[in-house]
Amino acid sequence: KEAKNIYDIVNKKNYKFLKRVKDNSELYGSIKPKEISKTIENKDKVEIKPSQIDLSKEINKIANYEAKINLHSEVQALIHIEVVKLEDEN
Repeated sequence: KEAKNIYDIVNKKNYKFLKRVKDNSELYGSIKPKEISKTIENKDKVEIKPSQIDLSKEINKIANYEAKINLHSEVQALIHIEVVKLEDEN
């Protein structure tokens, strides 16, 4: 039941990450499940363990990604991750 509640909150949601990037659009560091789980917790007040987040590929460039969240053996949510360039303010 709890997994279903979390599913209803996060499924198909879009999470945006502002990141500093190199000249070739690569990030200085990749986005890890731990950072994603923190963002979800801050935004939606839902606790998701980093181990529940299944990234199909490494998030290390400016782009849109999808990640699966394994909430229960039969419940998987899909989230969208948007990585955008953090503009310098000078």
